[in-house]
Amino acid sequence: MDKKALFLEVNPVFATAKGCLGLLMNTGVKGAKELGSKIDMGVPRATDTPPEIIRAYMVSNEARYYIGNIMAEESGCDTIVDLPCGYVPRGLALTEAGKQFYGLDLPAVVEELEPAIREIATSEQNERMHFAAVDATNLDSLRNALKDAKGKICILTDGLLGYFNDPELDSVLNNIREILKEHGGMWITADKYSRELGAETFSALTDSDGEIIKEMMQKGGAKVANIPVNHTVIQGEVSEAKKYFKEHGFEIEEVTYAKKLPQLTSLNDNSDDLEKLRKAYESIIMWVMTVKDGEVKNTDEGKEFDVQWERDGSTLVCKITGRLDTITGPELLSEYREQNTDGVQEIIMDLADTEYISSAGLRVINIMSESLPDPDEFRFKNVTEDVMDILEVTGFADVYEII
Repeated sequence: MDKKALFLEVNPVFATAKGCLGLLMNTGVKGAKELGSKIDMGVPRATDTPPEIIRAYMVSNEARYYIGNIMAEESGCDTIVDLPCGYVPRGLALTEAGKQFYGLDLPAVVEELEPAIREIATSEQNERMHFAAVDATNLDSLRNALKDAKGKICILTDGLLGYFNDPELDSVLNNIREILKEHGGMWITADKYSRELGAETFSALTDSDGEIIKEMMQKGGAKVANIPVNHTVIQGEVSEAKKYFKEHGFEIEEVTYAKKLPQLTSLNDNSDDLEKLRKAYESIIMWVMTVKDGEVKNTDEGKEFDVQWERDGSTLVCKITGRLDTITGPELLSEYREQNTDGVQEIIMDLADTEYISSAGLRVINIMSESLPDPDEFRFKNVTEDVMDILEVTGFADVYEII
């Protein structure tokens, strides 16, 4: 299996990002069609979605794209950090506006997007564009990606936070807070209102109940990405989410989508629909967040990722050092498939030196366990307190035996 296929298997969520590019290609967004022609757009997609819902997706996606760009341009920051950048042509738009652009995403996305978008960009735009593969739960990876960024930064997050479980969400908020302490600037996201955006768009354009699209977005996105839907404060009440973000050190200013909504080509110059949207978008809120000045948290680089294998009869022992996440998960899976597993009945994963396990790492664990004749013969040992918290929150401590 090639590297790209491994990343897709371990991090299937990135497939949904291509769907966003596909929608923008159909709305005439500058650079979208040209970018799509240079990227493999062969990803799973629903074939039975009603046209009214497809239109709502298209309109809401175009609104998200343009409003994000407008907020970035008006942020007062010279450097824009798109986390995650996905496959959309935002780097082209913002560098054309004179911004420095940092596109951060999973390795598979960056490896495919960067050469494609650089081929389209002018020489001046290429000088302003920077890309890096990161894991948002890993502060060091974010720091390394932004080590050359100058001045205050504006971090844009669109469609990221809903995919995290509780421990991951904690890590991401803590990491973004530390990055903003170091660089100054702001964090802009409407992720708390992602499902509401689709529902309100559908309701405004069809004069009907938008709850159906919330359900379809949840089920459809999970199906395309082949991941379970996590239930954190992002899916909960707004008041609880605000409290959670404030407890993590963020001060929140609210800006409605209605205030920034531009003309949308997907509406075909229908001024009535635009006004309906503007009214509906009063309830879609972007959070513009800043952090109080404070001491920057120093972190150790952590242990370098390493995997040691030992065969004892029908038992395969796998000892993991460092972080098992979106970056290292494909490496573990690749190494596992290179092992001679003939006659292997049991896998024991030694976590004595494991610092962290993300959703991508847990997905690899599931793949390894399902490869056994009896998946119940997959076990953990020497689990540290921090990793045990992750296993308990995600339910893995109930699924797999800990010895």
